[in-house]
Amino acid sequence: MGRFEGKVALVTGAARGLGRVTAMAFAHEGAKVVATDIDEPGGEETLQLIRKAGGTGMFLRADVGKEPEVEAMVNKTGEAYGRLDCAVNNAGVVRFKPIAEETSESFDFHVGTNLRGVFYCMKHEIRQMLKNGGGAIVNQSSITGSLTGNPGESLYAATKGGVDGLTKSAALEVAKNNISINAIAACGIDAPGDVFHQWMEKEKISPEAAGKLFPIGRMGKAEELAAAVLFLCSEQARFIIGHVLVIDGGWIAR
Repeated sequence: MGRFEGKVALVTGAARGLGRVTAMAFAHEGAKVVATDIDEPGGEETLQLIRKAGGTGMFLRADVGKEPEVEAMVNKTGEAYGRLDCAVNNAGVVRFKPIAEETSESFDFHVGTNLRGVFYCMKHEIRQMLKNGGGAIVNQSSITGSLTGNPGESLYAATKGGVDGLTKSAALEVAKNNISINAIAACGIDAPGDVFHQWMEKEKISPEAAGKLFPIGRMGKAEELAAAVLFLCSEQARFIIGHVLVIDGGWIAR
């Protein structure tokens, strides 16, 4: 029996990359998985991969930057399965540009998904979890935010710093309701569509060369990040509250 047998897990940004790997990891551990994304073909492909592997779940199209769609997403989860035990707010966006060249539209683009989206998701996920007596939420942050900066990522960094603040404060509000909220600050994960991958493409750096930037000597595996997410959502991690877990192959320690 898997750790999440009988549980329901919702994963945003599940059409590819880290979101897809995380959704499949939950399914492998016995959870009913609700995969969500604005990319319908990609989301449906994730669902088929889950079912092919013997898991169960459904795909819901939802733009996390639009509260009515987030509310409907969470409500449909509750209606379909009667509960929500785990939520991974993984959906995120990035554009690389010097801040002196940025625009109001780009600011809204980053805030809309990376920060407002996490706010909307947590708001409605918490409401559902209160109904079923508790749960766990993991927000995808980044080391580029509260821990470091990176040229060309000022707006992205600002939103991820905001995610850390949302995570810590919201975690304190619901800790006594048996809801744990934490975040993961990752860097260098080898997953298509991940921010680090997009940076590699922009800088024309190969995975082999990128791996040498890390003290561990390689890039991280998507499965390694998913394992950390599932741990934070498990019963074994319920004493971990408002923490931002760094997964970076030693980047910050260096």
